Amino acid sequence: MRRRVLPSAWLRASLALMPARVAAQPAAEHAGRRRLLDKAHTDALTGLALRDRFVAAATAALAAGGSAALLCLDVDRLKTVNNVLGFAAGDSLLLGLAARLERLQEQGLLCGRLAGGCFVLLLPLADAGGWQGEVQRLHAMLNRRHAWQGQTLDATVSIGVALCPAHGRNAETLVQRAEQAMFEAKRLRNEVALYDPELEADRLSHLSLLSELEAAIAQGQLRQVLQPKRRLRDGRITGAEALVRWQHPLRGWLPPAEFVPFAESTGRIRQITQWMLRRAIATLATWCAQGRDVAIAVNISTLDLQDGQLPARIEALLQAAGVPARLLQLELTETGLMAGSQDPIHVLQSLSRLGVRLAIDDFGTGQSSLAYLQRLPVHELKIDRSFVDGVDRDAKRQALLGSIITLGHGLGLEVTAEGVETEAELAVLHRLGCDLVQGYWVGKPLPLAHFDALLAPALACESA
Repeated sequence: MRRRVLPSAWLRASLALMPARVAAQPAAEHAGRRRLLDKAHTDALTGLALRDRFVAAATAALAAGGSAALLCLDVDRLKTVNNVLGFAAGDSLLLGLAARLERLQEQGLLCGRLAGGCFVLLLPLADAGGWQGEVQRLHAMLNRRHAWQGQTLDATVSIGVALCPAHGRNAETLVQRAEQAMFEAKRLRNEVALYDPELEADRLSHLSLLSELEAAIAQGQLRQVLQPKRRLRDGRITGAEALVRWQHPLRGWLPPAEFVPFAESTGRIRQITQWMLRRAIATLATWCAQGRDVAIAVNISTLDLQDGQLPARIEALLQAAGVPARLLQLELTETGLMAGSQDPIHVLQSLSRLGVRLAIDDFGTGQSSLAYLQRLPVHELKIDRSFVDGVDRDAKRQALLGSIITLGHGLGLEVTAEGVETEAELAVLHRLGCDLVQGYWVGKPLPLAHFDALLAPALACESA
């Protein structure tokens, strides 16, 4: 980074953050500096200011006015380095970055460490519109290869940026917003991300919804809708996928994308799954009493697959309702199977022994191997809609779809195609030997009363 002319307030603030060895000072002033460098406000590993001390210095610098960018830097793959090579390697990586930040501090910039691999830096801007070029130059300067005990590590950082005055003038607020931008950079796997006020509004909205979710379940605000599945051999509706909707008293109808991903990230998805299972089994009990032999599929999450008590809870629900286990199907995504911290095979085997049918949803979008698929006690593959969309117009996609159907049949599984929306797509799937189809061509997700109208009385339900 090139040297820059800084306001006197910036110079005074940066001197307050520099180690005592940087400048010779009179005894009284030196004693004052030593008090500022008290252990409670200085990072023991790097010698950089901790959050409170950095915020105080940034507040003093920003009081001078002008434009600035507050950067939150997070070391990439630090957890992996700690897990594989040990914490000594991770500390060495952090010290290497801290040394580069200290050189910037000697030029008058303000630097600090928040926690773990997360650092902060206040960058003055001559022109607020030119923040990208400045940050990119800084990013290139900070990214270095790092040598540790004969090994070479890539020491790179993800950067979140909050601008003053556009995103605030308060230093603590800017730190928080730069942190949020950094998390967004990590999520998108970008090198740099700028704070977006709209994303914060979305996050606050989702946090509010999550806090209300437990009450929503208790107060009956969740609704089950059913999307029909049609068997191609005879055109009959043989089952449905149960989906959840939330009828919020103030926000109206909320689709799953508004709350399910955040419920998964906080663990509350288990409450939704339990509600869905109870509702689906109650519906199956009603159908059995009406002589309708129709199955319902319920989606389960990665967290559900880690729950060793799930098979016992499902067995208790089925027995209490008098519903044959074969009429309940559980759908688990290929990505979810691979994402869990534990191998779910024992949970799946227990569910299969119980008689519950299992399906791999969104097949083709994950990274599971065929060897792993052979171990799973599943009964059905559901082909992701990305393989179905426009298949009638794409010969290569037809060949790929045909191969997946053949693979499923070779493993002894039924094959369902999702997202079928046109007669032409349906004709291709019929020709390729697909067993079942689901999508808007068959029917949109419907309330139970409307779904019942699609069904004809079937043979009385019998236990498998």
